[in-house]
Formats: sequence, C-alpha cells, structure tokens
Amino acid sequence: METKIKKKHIDYSCGFPVVLLNVPMIKLLGEWVVDINYDSLAKAVLLLLSKKSMPLTGNEIRFIRTYFGMTLREFSERLGVKHSAVVKWENTKDCFATITWGIEKDLRLFVLDHLCSSHKDFRESYKALEKAVSCDVSAKIQPLRLEIYNSHFEMAG
Repeated sequence: METKIKKKHIDYSCGFPVVLLNVPMIKLLGEWVVDINYDSLAKAVLLLLSKKSMPLTGNEIRFIRTYFGMTLREFSERLGVKHSAVVKWENTKDCFATITWGIEKDLRLFVLDHLCSSHKDFRESYKALEKAVSCDVSAKIQPLRLEIYNSHFEMAG
C-alpha cells in the first residue's frame, strides 16, 4: 500500500474547517485518502475549542453537543438554558454564537472536565479561557490548526 505525507489538508469532518499539517495519506482504490484516527482528531479539536482565544461558533457548539451524544434538551438542561437558545446558537453556523461569557465558560469547562487527565492540565486550560473574554468579536474567524506528529495531534504554531 502506498503512503505519503501531505503538508497541509483542510478537514471538514467536525462541521467546520480544521487545518491539519503533516497528514499521513494512503492510496486506496487509486485515490489518496487521509489516514488518521478520527476519534483522536475529535478529542484534539475539543481540547483546542476549550482553549481557543475567540468565542465559539454555532458549528463548534453543535460539534461539542453531538460529540458528547447530547440531545438539544439534554444540552440545554446541562447549561441551564432553554433548548431554543441552543438552536439559536447552533444556527449561527460559522459565525460567533450569541452566547453569554458565563455560559460559554461553563461549556468549555464541561469539555475540559471530560478531557483533562490532571488538575494541572485543567488549571492551565482554565487560564487560557480568560484570553477569549477580551477577544475582538469583529475579528475574522480562523480555522483551527493541528499538526500531526507520530499519529498524535498537537496545536500548530
């Protein structure tokens, strides 16, 4: 089986663009396809979303909800809002959701609570959240960037 490394690939499997760097590829039935563990990608994306220095978009909120297998009702109850609020956020698609900072922080902490294996990781991630509160919401939304090292995903610089 032929393999190669693609320097840059934009993946849309999460519902929004994620730039992957140094992507392993394999040739199947004459076509080059990405050869990555999509569960590992989803976890790496969730971690990046929890630390990102800009507000979440509607598609990112939908990704978080569906990753954890939550219905609109379950998700809204977890965040203490009406399900119509979640629908409104998700309908912003690739734009920043109109979510209050307190609720967004709770959502990000929910993600971190499920992903971080140590208290140190959790505290460092919590500190990174504070950067998002001072973000210019008129700024252009940038895709997440992940680099692949030996089948592990790391935030690209």
